[in-house]
Amino acid sequence: MRIAYYVYQNPQTLRQALKRRDRTFSIVISTVGVISILFSVWPYFSWQLTTAKRFSLKVEEAPIPQGQVLSESTNFTQGVQVIKDADGFSYFVTTDQQASQSAQAAGTRPKEFYLTIPKLKIEKAQTRVDSLNFYTSLSHFPTTALPGEVGNSFITGHSVLPQFNDPTDYRAIFTKLSDLEVGDDIFAQIGDHSYRYVVQYSKVVDPHDLSVLVPISANARNLTLMTCVPPGTSTKRLVVIASLIY
Repeated sequence: MRIAYYVYQNPQTLRQALKRRDRTFSIVISTVGVISILFSVWPYFSWQLTTAKRFSLKVEEAPIPQGQVLSESTNFTQGVQVIKDADGFSYFVTTDQQASQSAQAAGTRPKEFYLTIPKLKIEKAQTRVDSLNFYTSLSHFPTTALPGEVGNSFITGHSVLPQFNDPTDYRAIFTKLSDLEVGDDIFAQIGDHSYRYVVQYSKVVDPHDLSVLVPISANARNLTLMTCVPPGTSTKRLVVIASLIY
């Protein structure tokens, strides 16, 4: 009764209190909105301003002489296409995948191998051979070389906003791929064999650039890792090229 009587006697005071409440609520909601936008957008601009510039620099020296890793023309990309899924993510597919799956069934190619990247804290990540599934494992592109073989072993993994990086989650496993530098180690274990690769260089390419699949020289044994950049978007692709040491 006293509250009702007070409101009745002081309507102006009540209106002012309600306005203050609404103003405070509006400020809180606006602040949360701005923070949410910055949380999502800042990593993109930060990556563009810092990391992207690093990949535009030419690598003058690498652990393996460049004379041993010269590019050459090839028809390897014939039969490879770029398609886009319902989420707008574009990726490579090949008409030769059926041949690779037949080779797996015949026992001439294994079903998986494991990738370890110490700098990124990735430990024995499952990599499915001749696969286009990036959600439950890393994906080894169909028909490309297996670890240790002559050619280019091409592996794709997902990335997310840097704040959600998780080297144990295949939906986020390559988020920090841009942290790899020339000379960093990558290990591939396939069956009883373990191979050590060392990073040669990295570059950012267009999603439709098929040249990243092409083997590097006739005799080189290379491993290429690819993911979307800037992390959390799918506008470009980062590829990290490594060469076999032993």
